[in-house]
Amino acid sequence: MVNAILDEPRDSGMRVMLLDPFWGAWRSAVLDRGLAHQWAQCERTGRLENFRRVAEGRDEPHEGRYYDDSDVYKLLEACAYAFGLEPGHPLRPKVEEFIEVLERAQAPDGYINTFVQLGRPDQRWRNLSDKHEMYCLGHLIEAGVAYWEATGDDRLLRVARKAADHVESVFGPGLRKGYCGHEEIELALARLSDATGEALYRELGAWMVAQRGTRPSPFEEEVRGARRAEVGDTPDRVEVEGTYDGSYFQDDTPLLHQREPVGHAVRAMYLYCGALDCFGTTGYAAALEQIWDRLVSSRLYVTGGIGSSAKNEGFTEDFDLPNEGAYAETCAAIGLVMWASRMSRATGSSRYADVMERTLYNAVLSGVSMDATEYFYTNPLASRGGHLRQPWYDCACCPPNLARLLLSLERYAVSVKGDEVTIDLPIAMSLDHEVGGVPVRIEVQSEYPWDGKVTLTVTSDAPVRMAIRVRKPEFSVRWSAEGPEGTDLRIEDGYLVAEGEWRTGDRFEIDLDMPTVWLKSDPRNLDAVGRTALMRGPVLYCLEQADLGFPTPLFAVDPGHEVVVERHEDPRKARTLRVFGYQESPEWGGRALYEAHTGGLLLPTSVPFVPYATWANREPGWMEVWVRSALG
Repeated sequence: MVNAILDEPRDSGMRVMLLDPFWGAWRSAVLDRGLAHQWAQCERTGRLENFRRVAEGRDEPHEGRYYDDSDVYKLLEACAYAFGLEPGHPLRPKVEEFIEVLERAQAPDGYINTFVQLGRPDQRWRNLSDKHEMYCLGHLIEAGVAYWEATGDDRLLRVARKAADHVESVFGPGLRKGYCGHEEIELALARLSDATGEALYRELGAWMVAQRGTRPSPFEEEVRGARRAEVGDTPDRVEVEGTYDGSYFQDDTPLLHQREPVGHAVRAMYLYCGALDCFGTTGYAAALEQIWDRLVSSRLYVTGGIGSSAKNEGFTEDFDLPNEGAYAETCAAIGLVMWASRMSRATGSSRYADVMERTLYNAVLSGVSMDATEYFYTNPLASRGGHLRQPWYDCACCPPNLARLLLSLERYAVSVKGDEVTIDLPIAMSLDHEVGGVPVRIEVQSEYPWDGKVTLTVTSDAPVRMAIRVRKPEFSVRWSAEGPEGTDLRIEDGYLVAEGEWRTGDRFEIDLDMPTVWLKSDPRNLDAVGRTALMRGPVLYCLEQADLGFPTPLFAVDPGHEVVVERHEDPRKARTLRVFGYQESPEWGGRALYEAHTGGLLLPTSVPFVPYATWANREPGWMEVWVRSALG
């Protein structure tokens, strides 16, 4: 199909500027250092050069892994958001030059994949289960839409749309049955449909969602028989006693009939997002809600991380939540943020946004160093000092994924639907939009997540009737809210709502308590038995050897003792917590390795706990989230 690209970026009707010191510090690190670092890594590892080789027709081999194109596309998407924030960002000339390379690398029919184009032209769409061609194109599509929306430059969008048109010419009703072993293109096609107004893209994504799990599976032939050698180690993950089982990539049964999260965690999250984006609240709502309930009740880490097993990079069984051995991939946490946000907006319920917040402040942020140049692929809840962030990975999906999320946080903080404004993250920001044709600005003053006082001030050219909904976090037990005189103030689906006629100067004032809580886990989570974890508001804390001078297992906390809140100058760890407990006496002398238990010597002491997201930014050492409780 051939359709004209829209001449101007589609106006979403909402403009948001984050003014939040906490998120501002993380985002500044990405803008100032992280993006340039990642671009240099893509250059060093041949990811960018692969495209140049294709564009210039050079007969040279492909460098890296077959899905490395996706890392470049995610980085381009992050750069799009960066240029929207800083039009003069120093990386922009390099990015604009590279977009020209992409235009020349794309085949006349729209196909683009450097792994195939460099020496493997006969392998187009041959290994859907393993080779990630659609996955890569999904990230290209997202980058193209983001770049157009942020800058008004539609060149990358044209490349992306041409690629989507090629996919639509090969797969779909009446054509070839096929979808990608790694979901992503489904949600990307829905995003492209929104950007261009072309319904066929969303229809193709919906078809892929609906086809997955039906029989015959397009993957089954690929992972068996003569073609088995072409798909790497995938067969080992999808065959059980010689029988095909596609649960690794959610192909075991149609999504309509799934009731629990299975397989590779990142792929699952992208599938669930795609289902919502393509179908809305119809069709898959019941299945997704049941999958969600199973996830949060038995397969979610206290950090908000998901996917406990390295073997399948994903889910195993209920309450299998090891601490030191946790996989909890950074990209899986990002995927959960994406899905939780969609679930919240689809249902209007705050319980999904509560999980989004927990995951953002903890499992996501732990994946990046405070200078944004080193990364975690996996995020354990305990370490003996050997788990260190790396500047890059051979499989480098996480670094650019972090960058694109952090630089587009506005999309998750607030949403507007008609005359209703919903704030899921009550952080400092300004929001401009229109209600009934009247320009309205809402300014949010807040020191969240360190303080629960939130003030929203309205500026409007004329009186407007609207509802402002602010999520009441799950941890907040004591709270107060006051709106302008005459507004209807209520709590609805976990949101504090002030509805009525608003004028310039009207304020909505909220005071949320920010309790410090010692958590315990369901005893079926055996790795947390006899242990406790510390949260203050949405921030999870941990114990690091860097603050103790001795390994963390030697400390046992007294949960009944007062926790003292201390201030820190860095806004990302502005509140550290001093905790009272007991240190096992290091005195053992020359006695035997084992002796009869006579009580032992415990030394009273107080130690600092730091936000989990900031761990491993100092010298290596032991770390624990779930610490021993002196109360048993």
